Amino acid sequence: MRGKLILVVGLATGYVLGSRAGRPRYEQIKAGADKVWNLAPVQQVAGAVKEFAGQRVDTVQLKAGNATKKAVRSLLHLDDTPAKSTSPAKKKSTSGAKSSADKTSTAKMNPATPAPATAATDTDE
Repeated sequence: MRGKLILVVGLATGYVLGSRAGRPRYEQIKAGADKVWNLAPVQQVAGAVKEFAGQRVDTVQLKAGNATKKAVRSLLHLDDTPAKSTSPAKKKSTSGAKSSADKTSTAKMNPATPAPATAATDTDE
């Protein structure tokens, strides 16, 4: 809350000072900023940042997409694990073999079991 208050006060102060300084002062500040932006060292750093971001864009898109899907599934309560049943009939199995849903949920809960391979993998770099 304190950070938001400081932001609002800062914006209001900037607005008041900017409006009192007028258009000529704005143009002067803008011209100075353009001179700094066009300096060779600034452009070198900007180019390096742009190149780095271009190399990482695919990874960032993949991670952002996965995080978004996970968040939406969580919000909509669409988890992959089946809901626990309170019915005693569902708890007991008529045969000794586990169903495919039971195998899947057991595999997800057991960290020693390797996860099945997927088309898109999440890699940390």
